[in-house]
Amino acid sequence: MQSLGFIIDGKSLKFALEDDVKGLMLNIGKRCKAVICCRVSPLQKAEVVLLVKNTLKAITLAIGDGANDVGMIQAAHIGVGISGEEGLQAVRASDYSIAQFRFLRRLLLVHGSWAYNRVSKLILYFFYKNIGLYMIQFWVFLLRSLFLSFVVFFILFADRHFPKIVYLLQWIFGSDRV
Repeated sequence: MQSLGFIIDGKSLKFALEDDVKGLMLNIGKRCKAVICCRVSPLQKAEVVLLVKNTLKAITLAIGDGANDVGMIQAAHIGVGISGEEGLQAVRASDYSIAQFRFLRRLLLVHGSWAYNRVSKLILYFFYKNIGLYMIQFWVFLLRSLFLSFVVFFILFADRHFPKIVYLLQWIFGSDRV
């Protein structure tokens, strides 16, 4: 299989994002190893991210370094802003901020792996915590209800059968002994 690339400019992307050809552009983009959109407006950047996000149901990552990338960063699941010469608008709108593009590898591979492990442990902690909490509530409720049911049983038993027991004792031991 050949390695293909797809390059599209802003004027062509305007027509490619129309409803009747969106699917065709997306299928071409899926078959390529790299897709490059050059000279596109901020709205077109956000539309491309939303197209991939909503159609493919994939997790999207947008990387930007200026004010023109803010819409794209906010449309993506994860936004990375690069602080640079174009200002800090992208950094303010992003989820993560890096100083230079070369730090992206470490952000994704090292810190991404750490975050994945931390979230996994947190989810397991929530499962164990909830199981422990509700098992304690279950046993406390069970023991309390058993105790109360025995108390109620003995109260009702004594209320109903105590006169019979008194008469039985009087009959056995005689009326003057009790």
